[in-house]
Amino acid sequence: MSPPETSTEASARGATLARLRQRHQAIWALRSHLVAQGFWELDTALLTPGPGLEPHLDPIAVDVHTRFDAGAEKRFLITSPELSLKRCLALGASKVFQLGHVFRDGERTDRHAPEFTLLEHYRAPGMLEELVVDVEELVETAARALEVAAPHRPYARATVAELFTRHAGIDLRSAVLARRDGDGDALVRAARGAGVQLRPGADFDDAFAGVMDQRVEPALSRERPTVVSRWPAPMAALARTCDDDPMFAERFEIYAFASGAARNARPLELCNAYDELTDAVEQRARFLEDNDKRRALGKAPLPLDEDFLASLPALPRSAGCALGVDRLLMLLLGAAHLDEVMALPWR
Repeated sequence: MSPPETSTEASARGATLARLRQRHQAIWALRSHLVAQGFWELDTALLTPGPGLEPHLDPIAVDVHTRFDAGAEKRFLITSPELSLKRCLALGASKVFQLGHVFRDGERTDRHAPEFTLLEHYRAPGMLEELVVDVEELVETAARALEVAAPHRPYARATVAELFTRHAGIDLRSAVLARRDGDGDALVRAARGAGVQLRPGADFDDAFAGVMDQRVEPALSRERPTVVSRWPAPMAALARTCDDDPMFAERFEIYAFASGAARNARPLELCNAYDELTDAVEQRARFLEDNDKRRALGKAPLPLDEDFLASLPALPRSAGCALGVDRLLMLLLGAAHLDEVMALPWR
């Protein structure tokens, strides 16, 4: 016979059940909202032969036997459904989303886990400005489902270059231009000159992250989320460069402070959005450069997704956004740790 439940155990069980109910309410609301807006929910494969190649994201490799009498083939758990969803757009789908788990190795902090829930949606044709509105509506939809206050609209707007100038006194365009012309340390020198602490041997990416972490993010608005747009071209990933200035890319991220966050807290990065690159030659070159960066970081290069590259010429002008569902719940519920909003703490 089991011992009677203590008051502490009963309280913990009640808190867990409340968390499960909140996740159900929010996820159902997000899914229902997109379907009502005419989006198709897709369920593309979680195992892929060619993951994304972002140097700072590490996929989890899995050995798969397609036949028991054959050797294992390498597959990777997706870090994002991006490549598969864009292949669907190239086939003629126009408004699609996928809501489910993604996987990234080596990530475990108060706001990271190796497995987490991502909502990724695309419009084809579509523009970034439409995605900002989509995110605002999705956040409000989840807030209504949870019966909590949503962040104020409209969200604040700023380009990355404006924020670097305002909060660090750094001319970001000049640093990006210098990098293109062969001076890869220009941003490192500027960041150190602004008092940003960097590791020995820091590169452009380190300097950019240092300025964001130490100068920009702490200074963002606490009253409303901020849409941070026009990222440096070296950080374009799968986004097209800006027509009016190729030193920058058509990409935005949205940052917001959780309700009741401490004064020294950093904002949550809620989402990442691209005006999608459709040039297969340029995308292949970026992938190869990403693999070079991986080697420089002591990481193994990754296979390219040839099916994705082959589909790009048929991809219409489109835009896509990846929204972290767990972080959205942290924002709306004022949670300080991812474990407070996940169905069960990650183990």
